[in-house]
Amino acid sequence: MNKDNYTRSGDARVIAKVAKSRFGRFAAMFEYHGWPERGSDMMRKVQTRVVEAYGSVRAFEAHFAQESAND
Repeated sequence: MNKDNYTRSGDARVIAKVAKSRFGRFAAMFEYHGWPERGSDMMRKVQTRVVEAYGSVRAFEAHFAQESAND
């Protein structure tokens, strides 16, 4: 895990970093998870969807860090 603050803006940075490195773009991340939002709605719902799916942004980051380590 990194040293980014887990604040609202810190959460957004962590999510954006994972979205870019693992999926290439937000739309691909939403498609992978089956989340219905597209376009500008993605930015309004991404933190909610991440927490619903993983429990926290920290857990989301850890999941994909572990997945990357196993590649």
